[in-house]
Amino acid sequence: MAGIVVIGCADQSLAYELRAQLAEAADVEVVAVAETTTELTALVLAHEPQVVLVHDQLGPEPAHQVIRDLGLRRPASVALVVSSDNDPESLSAAMDAGARGVVAYPLAYAEVQQRVVNALEWSRHMGTLLASSGTGDGSVRGRATVVAVAGSKGGVGTTTIATHLCWDIRREVPAHKVLVVDLDLEKGDVSSLVAARYRSSVADLAKVSQDLSVRTVQDAVFEHESGLHLLLPPEDVREVEFVTPAAVRQIIALLRQQYDLVVIDVGAHVTPVQAAVVEIAAEVVAVVTPDLVSLRALRRNLGWWESLAVRKPENVHVLLNRHNRSDEVQPETARRISPAPLLQTVMPDLGRRLERATNSRSPELVDDAAWWKALRAFGREIGAVRRAAQPAGPDDVAGLVEAESRRRPRRGPRRGDDTGSASVDLLGVLPWLALVCALLWQLGVTGMTYVWTGHAASAAARSVALHADDATVRQAAQDVFPAGMRARLDVGVGGPDRSSVSVAAQVPLMMPGVFSTPWDVRVDRQVVSEP
Repeated sequence: MAGIVVIGCADQSLAYELRAQLAEAADVEVVAVAETTTELTALVLAHEPQVVLVHDQLGPEPAHQVIRDLGLRRPASVALVVSSDNDPESLSAAMDAGARGVVAYPLAYAEVQQRVVNALEWSRHMGTLLASSGTGDGSVRGRATVVAVAGSKGGVGTTTIATHLCWDIRREVPAHKVLVVDLDLEKGDVSSLVAARYRSSVADLAKVSQDLSVRTVQDAVFEHESGLHLLLPPEDVREVEFVTPAAVRQIIALLRQQYDLVVIDVGAHVTPVQAAVVEIAAEVVAVVTPDLVSLRALRRNLGWWESLAVRKPENVHVLLNRHNRSDEVQPETARRISPAPLLQTVMPDLGRRLERATNSRSPELVDDAAWWKALRAFGREIGAVRRAAQPAGPDDVAGLVEAESRRRPRRGPRRGDDTGSASVDLLGVLPWLALVCALLWQLGVTGMTYVWTGHAASAAARSVALHADDATVRQAAQDVFPAGMRARLDVGVGGPDRSSVSVAAQVPLMMPGVFSTPWDVRVDRQVVSEP
């Protein structure tokens, strides 16, 4: 079986030369060439190659950092660094990153073949070991899924969705290390939705981005009592200038090694820092509301990202927020208008039901199960919780609010609390309600008795007019009534020359044929004699 190779090189001539030399090897197949580190990561995860050739000048992330991250996610994929700098420091940096070898430029055919063959043998050996140990599922921890959440414009709910998504994932999978990064540097509101008192910010990390360490990042990250981690913007707006695209790339590269999920709120304004995050993020979600102003802003932002060559529209997910059935722009309309694919999940419009949680800075106070169900569906659709061991199904979401309410501290009864009074009032009113229904039913039975008696009198009068005997007249009147009322029917023919008919019937109690009331209904009819 031929070995699969992926090349990461932005230099077209060098990439062509590498493909030409590898094409001469019978057991090697080059499946793709990546021109950015983001594209290289996606290709490696999609194809799972045995060998990855990485040019040391590949960007925008440092090539050595990408090699280190890919080694954590795909241990069986062997990385070879293509370098034009053969000094000992470069070789040492490549080895420290986890590369299995260095291919010097200009390329030598024999050297390239030998390096690739050795890498293939090592990859096959590692694949065998991983398969036998059962750890080759790619779920090795230490490489976070980075999700950038951007708003098409201000006020579409970007911060609320990002914060509540991470809150719910942390609650659903407690073993997951989840971080929320607020990179809306001038108008960030994450600390307004989750109570946080912090001293260090992302600006403090940006000042020492060249000398970052795990300890430095841990000191800057605020850990909430719920277990959610927060990296927040500076309180002093003058420190925003320290947060540069290069510093953000360094910070995110280090955060990826310490967390399972990093959700970054990048705001709604297209800035160099936002563009840098959008370029290196694994998933980018643009939040819109069902109105044309928001959709026009989305088209504008996506056009700017594409012109800056940071993200194509087809690689952006669009989330529709605050959907209501009465909206003029429905999801199908938004899907046709949107320049990027719209997610199947649609966030419902809760109106003021989020107000209590927002004012209290406690997301758990949202007691609408539909909200949390939609958030979990959204998280799974973008792959934010794909590594969860036991994902909760839709039925589990219904009990989520109840479980959360049990965890809340109990408070004393409030003055004027009417809890349970509705049930007591219903029990007191129920007998009277049943009595009223019975009386209405009896009135209906009485009215039907009047109708039947009138029809019976008319039928008896017609029989008399046809000179029928008394037995036939009585039978004609009885045929109109139900079987249970015929026995107590009184039919009389009177007047000179049998000129009138009288029919009397007892009113049944509740239903015919069971019980009768002491009242009766009598109807008289005149007989019209035929000449």
